[in-house]
Amino acid sequence: MRSKFALLALGLVLFAMVSSLVLAQEGITVTANTYRYSFSKEIVFRLMAESSSEINAITLTYRVGDEPVTNRAYPEFNPAQKVEAEYVWRLQRGEIPPGSDIEYSWRIEDVAGNALETELITFTYMDDRFTWQSLAEGKVILYWYDADQTFGRRLLSSAVESLARLEENVGVELEKPVKVIVYQSKADMQEALISRGTIFEEQIITLGTVVAPDTVLLHGTHRDADRTIAHELTHVVVGLATENPYSEIPAWLNEGLAMYNEGELRGSNAEALEEGIRENTLISVRSLTALTGKPAEVNLFYGQVYSLIDFLLKTYGKEKMSELLKVFKQGRLPDDALMEVYGFDQDELDAQWRESIGAPPRGEVGERVTPKPPEAKKPAGGICWGALPGLTLAILSLLLKFRLGFH
Repeated sequence: MRSKFALLALGLVLFAMVSSLVLAQEGITVTANTYRYSFSKEIVFRLMAESSSEINAITLTYRVGDEPVTNRAYPEFNPAQKVEAEYVWRLQRGEIPPGSDIEYSWRIEDVAGNALETELITFTYMDDRFTWQSLAEGKVILYWYDADQTFGRRLLSSAVESLARLEENVGVELEKPVKVIVYQSKADMQEALISRGTIFEEQIITLGTVVAPDTVLLHGTHRDADRTIAHELTHVVVGLATENPYSEIPAWLNEGLAMYNEGELRGSNAEALEEGIRENTLISVRSLTALTGKPAEVNLFYGQVYSLIDFLLKTYGKEKMSELLKVFKQGRLPDDALMEVYGFDQDELDAQWRESIGAPPRGEVGERVTPKPPEAKKPAGGICWGALPGLTLAILSLLLKFRLGFH
């Protein structure tokens, strides 16, 4: 009889222990977990939770896209068994690119030692001023608004064709899907870009820019939209193909490939290149590793980098170019990368290229003369800032500071 009572008592003790464990595990309950946002203004995260004990700690963890940095926030709330917490993330214009995936979760703790971490929630942050349509083909997803399907299909086809052209001519292809987000006007698109000052934005039109490793913004109604798509998608492809934690690829390669994939060289760039050959004012390849800071050299810079890529592809083939990009992905410096793939450095590249276009050897006709600034002209819009005649030094300084559209 005593053994039965002992077993019963043991059973009650075990039941009480199990019940306590269940209460400890299920002591905190989330009753609401929501978010809302206003484009380029704020994102609001809201939580409601309750527990059998007083909740005394709440932490929000959030991250944008594939960024390596995870952010933490500690919203203010009144400790109690039932709580409401809200965190407002105030945004600067262009701080988060449209099309970005944002993920977040909460950690809730009470005075009894219970802790609950919510499941990760992911949502896509889009420009909520517009109702978006989308089409996808291959690795391209195109978003647009206020236009019919024909408009979207035309731009999508242009994007797909430019990627196919890049793969065929250069030997490099897109590694993962890319988003092309199309705006209908300068004013609409401006709200998605980082502010660059009133004067700058009044004078310059951004036709396209890479705002994230997998996202391009496009001014889709401009007459140069097709060239812009080709240019910016090349930056995305090359950026992904050469991404490494050590160094960036030289501008002559990055911008040269983007210009080459646009198609035939623009007239203003071709004229500047011809003048540079004729007057022996060509920029050295070593000086082309970074964007020029001289307004008078802008058109020449882009004409030269196009010509350099054209020379390398026609002389050594796309297989070598593809290999060069793979070497840069390992973090090699320009001279080391060229030597490994082609067997020569930037000085020898400069010499071979000059010979191929009929320019005299460097230094043969004396020191290089800085070209005279062209007559002032009103900027005629822009496309990745590559073919803008008459740019002022102030505009170029901003260009270099923010690296608009260049990767």
